[in-house]
Order: sequence, then C-alpha cells, then structure tokens
Amino acid sequence: MPDKADGIQAPVSVRQAVVATECINTNAMHGRDDLLLFAEQRLAASRSGAGGLLLLTGEAGIGKTRLLQAIQETARAEGIVLWSAGAFPQDVELSAGLLLDLGHAMSRSDRPAVADRGKDLVVDLADVTFVPGSGDAHRRRRLFVLDAVERLAALSEDGPALLALEDLHWCDELSLEIIAHLSRRLSSLPLLVVGTLRTDELHQGAPARSWRARLLIQRLAEEVRLSPLGLEDTSRLVHELLQGRRTSQSLVALVHERSGGVPLLVEELVKAAAQERLTASTSYVPETFAQAVRQRYSALSVAARESAVASAVVGRTFDLDLLAAAAGCPIDEAAESLDELVDRQFVHEESLGWFSFRHALIRDAIAAIAPTAGRRAMHARIAEVARHRPELGGDAYRSAHHEAAGQRAEASMAASDAAARASSLSAHREALDLLDRAVRCLQAGDDQRRVDLLTRRAVEAAATDNNGQAAADFELARSLLVKDGDPVAAAGLLPGLAAVRHLLGDPLEKRIALLNDGIQEIEPFEGEEQQRVRAALLAGKAGAYLVADDLDQATRATDQALAAAATQDEETRLNTTISLGTALVFGGRMDEGWQLLEKTTRRARELGLEAETARGYRMIGSSASTLVEYQRADEWLAEGTEYAARTEQWNHCQYMLSHQAHVRWCQGRWDEAYRTAQQLLSENEGGVTTRIIALHVAGFVAFGRGHFEAAGNALDEARAAGEEMRELQRFAPALWGLAECAVLGGDFATAATLTDAGYDASHQFVEAANLYPFLVTGTRARLALRDVTGAQEWVDKVSADLLVRGVPGTLPAIDHAEGLVQLAAGRTGKARDRLTAAHEAWIRRTRWWEAQWCALDLARCAIASNRRTEASALVEEVRRVASAVSSTPLVDAADEIGSRLDRHDVVQPWSPLTQREFDVARLVARGLTNREIAEELRITTRTAGSHLEHIRAKLGVGRRSEIAAWATEVEAR
Repeated sequence: MPDKADGIQAPVSVRQAVVATECINTNAMHGRDDLLLFAEQRLAASRSGAGGLLLLTGEAGIGKTRLLQAIQETARAEGIVLWSAGAFPQDVELSAGLLLDLGHAMSRSDRPAVADRGKDLVVDLADVTFVPGSGDAHRRRRLFVLDAVERLAALSEDGPALLALEDLHWCDELSLEIIAHLSRRLSSLPLLVVGTLRTDELHQGAPARSWRARLLIQRLAEEVRLSPLGLEDTSRLVHELLQGRRTSQSLVALVHERSGGVPLLVEELVKAAAQERLTASTSYVPETFAQAVRQRYSALSVAARESAVASAVVGRTFDLDLLAAAAGCPIDEAAESLDELVDRQFVHEESLGWFSFRHALIRDAIAAIAPTAGRRAMHARIAEVARHRPELGGDAYRSAHHEAAGQRAEASMAASDAAARASSLSAHREALDLLDRAVRCLQAGDDQRRVDLLTRRAVEAAATDNNGQAAADFELARSLLVKDGDPVAAAGLLPGLAAVRHLLGDPLEKRIALLNDGIQEIEPFEGEEQQRVRAALLAGKAGAYLVADDLDQATRATDQALAAAATQDEETRLNTTISLGTALVFGGRMDEGWQLLEKTTRRARELGLEAETARGYRMIGSSASTLVEYQRADEWLAEGTEYAARTEQWNHCQYMLSHQAHVRWCQGRWDEAYRTAQQLLSENEGGVTTRIIALHVAGFVAFGRGHFEAAGNALDEARAAGEEMRELQRFAPALWGLAECAVLGGDFATAATLTDAGYDASHQFVEAANLYPFLVTGTRARLALRDVTGAQEWVDKVSADLLVRGVPGTLPAIDHAEGLVQLAAGRTGKARDRLTAAHEAWIRRTRWWEAQWCALDLARCAIASNRRTEASALVEEVRRVASAVSSTPLVDAADEIGSRLDRHDVVQPWSPLTQREFDVARLVARGLTNREIAEELRITTRTAGSHLEHIRAKLGVGRRSEIAAWATEVEAR
C-alpha cells in the first residue's frame, strides 16, 4: 500500500533517513557511503522526471534490503509515493507472480482509481492465457504486457513515485518482461524502480540472470553491487549493535570470520551472543547463522514456534487464513502467534493483512526445523487451500506443495497443466521447471504420458538452451516409442535431436547419419504422418548442410523437403524456406534470398510459430553479419533478440547477441563489442556456437588493440572448437584472426600459411563469406616476404572464387588486394584507383578495420606520388579514429607513415632523384617500356624519356639495367 508523507518540502538524504527511522539503524549501513550517495542522486533525478531502473545486487544478507529500505525512507520523507512488491521461491514457476503481489497491494489503496487498476490487474492475471500456436497469441500477449506497463507507469501520475521490488532472483519471466518494457519508459517518468537480486541465486536456469544481463548491456538499468564488510566496518557494526557495551577484539574477529562480513549474519550472531550474556568466550557465539536463528526461535512460545514453521513452509507472503490452514489451528490462535512473531521481529506486515519473513534466510533456517512428517502435512493443507484460492498462484503453486506433501500424482498433473499455461505465455523456463516436476512425480508404468512429458520437456529445454537435457529427453522418448512399436513417431523426434546435438558440438557427418537413419526407418510406412516426418527429416538435413556451408547440398535438401512437405505442414515448410533463403544469399542471389527470408520470418511471426520465427531472425541477422550487410544485420538482430528474449528462445537470443557483438566490431564500436562478448563468455550460455562467435569477437578486439597473446588464446580456442565441429563458419574467422595477428606481429611466413589453410577450407565449397578477409591479409603477407609474383597469383586465385559467388560485401577485398600489388609494383596510378574504390566501398559498408588500413595504404600511395597533403589528411584521420578505440597497431602504423611526412630535412632513400624520378626508376626495374611508364604515371612518353635522361645524369649510369639494379637495391633497404 502506498505511503505518502505530507508537509515535508526539503529533500532528506538517505543517511538522514537511516538514522531517523526505527525500522532501519546505521548498523547495516557501514561501508556503504558511496552507495547511499548514488541512491540519493537517482532519487533526485526521479523527482525531476528522469526515472530509471536501479538493481541492488549481492549475496543473501549483504544489506540489499536495508539499502532499499533506506531509499524508501528518503522517498517517504520527500513526499514520494511508495509502492512495493516481492517475489518468492515458487514464483519462478508462477507467471506474473510479482505482478499479482503488486496488484493486491494496489487494490488496497485508499485512492479509488489506483485500487480499481489493482483489482483489474489481479483479475486479468488470474484469467490470462494464450493458446499455443494460436495466430493471435503473441498479439494478445503483447497487448497484455503493454497494458500492464501502462498501469505501472500510472503509479506516478500524481507525482514522483518509488516502486520497490524485492527478490527479483525468484521472479517469473512474464513479470520480468513487463519490468523490462517499463524500463524503456522510465527516463521520461518521475518513477524510480529499485529491485533487489541475490547474486547467489542467479544460477544458469534463473530467468533473472539473462534478464539482468540484457538490461545492463542495453543500458536500461544500473546496478549497485554490495560487497561484504571489512573487519573495520564489522567492528563498528558489532559495537553499535551492543550499544556501547565493551567487547573484545577476539569476539569481533570471530564474528567477522563466521559471518564473512555479511551484515545480516553479523547482526544475527551478535543478537544470539547477547542472549547468552555477552562475553569474549567463543563458546557463547553460535557456530552458524542457522544456529543463531534457532536459538532465537527456541525462545518463542510453543504455538508461535509452530506458526513460524507453518509460515516458513508456505514459502511466500501469507494472510491469517492461510497461516491458520497451514498450521492446522483456529484463527484466533494463529492471530496470537502471528502477533508474537511480529513482536520478536521474525516476520513483518508487508501490506494490510499480508505478512512475510523479515529475511529469506530466517525463513529458510526455520523451515528446516520442522519434522518431515509435520512438513508434509502442512504442505498438503496448503495445496488444498490453494486449490480453492487461485490468487495464491494456481496450478504451479499447488504442484510444489503437492510434491512436498508426497502427493506425487496430483503434483505431476498440476505441474503439467501449469507448464502448458507457462508455455502458452512464452515462459519457457517456467515450463521447463514445471515439467521437471511433472516427470519427477510421474507414476511408474505410464509410458505414453512419459513420452509426452519428455517430448514437451525436450522442446522447452532446447528453447531455454539446456541442450544436454533436451538431447537426453529426445533420446529417451525415442527409445520408449521404438519399444512401443511406433517408429514413425520415434523418427519424428530426430530433427529436434539433431538440432540440439549440433549445439552440443556433434560434427556434420554424425548428424546427417542420424537423420538418414530416420528416413530409412520410416520408408516402409505410408500416410500423412509418415510424409510429414519425412519432410521434417529432409528439412533437418538442409539445415545441417547449411551451417556447414555446403550450399549445393543444402539447396538440394531444401528442394526435396519442400516437395515432401504437405501443404498443411506449415512449420516444416517455413523452416525449410528459411534454409533455402539463407542458401540463396550465401550463394550470391542476394535480392531473392533476402526477400524470401524476410517474408518467411514475418509469416512465421503472424502464425505465432515461435521456434520458426526466432530461427528466421537468427538466420537473417547472422547471415547479414557474415555477408557485410551490417545495416540489415543491425535492424534484424535488434528485433530478433527482443523477440527471442520475450518468447524465451534463449539459444537463438544468445547467438544473435554474439552476432550483434560481431557487427559492433566490424563497425568500429569495439567497447560495445567487447562488453557483449565478455558477458556471453562469462555466462557461457547459448551453446558452443554462441561461444565460438564471442571468442572471435574477443580475439578481434584484442589483436586490434595490440594484445596479441590474448587474441591468440581466444582465437585458438575458437579454431579448435570449430574444427571439431568441422564447420567452416566456426573455424575460418579464427584462422583469419590468427593470420592477421601474425601480420601485425611481423611473422609473415606464418600468416601466409594460415591464409593458405583458409583458402583450402573455403575453396572446396567455392564460398565467399568466410574467404574474403583472407585475400587482403594473404596479399600483405606475401608482399612483406617480397614475393610480388606470389602475391599476384594469390590475388588471382582467391578473387576467382569471390567472383563466382558475386556477394557484393566481399568484392571490395579484390580492389584492395589488387591495389596493394599495384603499389608494390610501382604502378601508383593504378594502385590509387583500386585502393580508392576499395576504401570507398569499405566505408560504405562500415567495415571499419579494412577501411582504416586501406586509408593508410592510400597514404603510402599518395607519398609515392608526392601528394603529401593528401597523405597527411589520411594519416591524421586514421590516427584520430584509431586512438578513439585504442588500436595500437593502427596508431603505430599511422605514426610511422606520418614520420616520413614530417621529416622534410631527412634525405630520402632515393636521393639524389626526385620522388617522380624514383617512380620512373622503379618502373624501369619492373621491365616497363617508356610508353608503358608514361601510361602508368599518366604522363607523356616524351616526359618519361626526359625523366630517364635526368636519372642517368644524376646516377652516372648509361644503361636501363643499371637503373633497374639501383632501384631494386633502394627498395630492399
């Protein structure tokens, strides 16, 4: 329920609020001055209409709740409206559980408009359901989310407001999605949302984990991480808790050691010690936090102890009726016990008539006290109450208590029903957790239902990137179907199994063999189901060949799959068409391929086919990222990651984030690229394919900044993983990165060898997307080895493959490489034309790395043509942009070229000739005639002859061979 203080005009600092309130003292706030100041600034910003989302994170008991309460007290003192809600352990399986809690709080408001909105929200949450596969399911879900956001935004319609959300680590996906959408509007609202998260609860399956990472990456939230107290702050806290009474340093040291500097544990240990007549003797200090809580618990009356256990077993907020039912006692006895628990500071009243434990750790410690039989009986009573009170959480909440009560059949059925509802809401992690319970509690012998649950769980596991679990479930379900004599249904699971085996790193041959086995198994059968399964298996083969860059095989398989797919089998047709469109763009049929991909993805989204839609976004975004179509990639990856996150297609989401990072690197936005890549690598989600792309990005940023060892480590790991998968797109970028490292480090022979390996791997498929970066790198390496002929041969053979495919984004590499060869041959006019064309194309396509090196190549060409002003402008621009991203290799190269421009007094190596005369001498060394020299330098033949006469006179030679020998020697210096 909101609380607004009237008549206070001057802002009150968080520190003042901490001291002033009886609920919060200075005890837990030691060592938090910087955090308190930061909170004050955010509150001030929200008062002026610039709200935001602030996350307070840290381990359990670290002081997040105390800091949140301090912020609330400041807000209350400043007349800011307060709202609060909290999540509870079971809420991860309860769609919109947090919003349900907030809706109840709003419905009890003394402001009629707010109360009505709260009641409407509760009703909507109880009734909301979206039928899986329904064409308008996503539209209805989106409208529901937007409506909920409007209701939350309206909390600030009467002035600045603070929304406090506790324990978001237990929150469900739908509530988190609504908060995420709200966060996009907060910067223009006088609404500050502050949430607490326990970092020790952000395990891989926790919805809040990727939610938090996504908001921080997108800068839609700020995070304050609370760390444990040091010994000095712990000492001050202990002394203040003891209210000035003397204590020994040995006791302080022991409390600090046992508590780990966690303020709540310090407080509980000191309270327990005080009850034993405080002394320096360690025998009076409880061994653990649980002992401290139990010691206080033992001082309660028998009835209060029973009510405390019952409250802990409930596991979330509770009212008096629920407590009485759980404890199995009359209402008046429950009320009396509840008063005692409040008085002894075990629980507190969150809102009118609703209570919860002061801290989750206290609840957990007490829940462990109850005997097993007693707990089971309580859980059974709670489950029965929940059956008739859907506002408590419905089937999901009920299933948890059925299981804890040992009522396995009821738990399995309730969990299965709740999972279907969660899946219809695109809450796939909730669905996975619920299906775990449904399978776990399933009675033995019901194989048909086990197959259904395992298949459903495999689909949810794949969607949430639990690929090992998905593979195991698909395989077990398949074996049960084979045993039951249904080979067609068993083969129907193979496309899903092959897809997750790919993400687990299985090579192409193994996955193709798996799919071919399925085709052979169903060959003797006929009928619509057999035809549907056959088409799906062929579509799976098309996808497998596609990611292996075997475009010809992929195209053949897509044609076969489309011919086999029944008209009503929309999922298979769309999935296959996405593969076909991808094969077309990689094959150079750009307009046709992009149009087909975009049209198919839109169609899948209209039909509410989440997996096909997410795959469509993935293939468009990642293909554009690879094919140097960065504007297209930007648009589709942004839309795709939002869609995949909202529908909890987590593997697709993580993979698209890795390609977003790749695009950022390509565009020269290295800080963003590196931050996203490191986040993905640290969380290690998205399967091996996501990790490989993130390693590519990390390696590219590292070598771009001159950190060659770090680059080598990242790229070596990516290369090894990609080669194990035998997929060109996984290992070729790593090979190129290693070759680029070798060039930058001066190891040109290794660079040439690596580029040869890159060409050999790509040439067998005659593909362009992974080959084109090798062209320029390989040319530089061969020219540095003074193998101009070899460089030209390299350019010719690599360019031939690129021209076969004709992918526009790869073609600037041809001009760039040709320009380098021409420059090395002394043909500065032709070099300038080719390099200018390449530079303009790289800039147009925002391929930043090659664009900067091409600019320096143009500068070298300009110096050779005596265009010093042009060269200087190019060098200065590269130095400026390279410094902005801390690219040491580029800055060093720019400085080296710039030094030649700056040193006017230094005798040039071609002295006593002029620059133009030296250009003529170099062309003589290349064997060009006077007419060819004139054509190359764009001068007349007569002028070329005059230059030769001057050269002979200055060098004191008479023959062209002597001029050639001198020029060759100068170039070799």
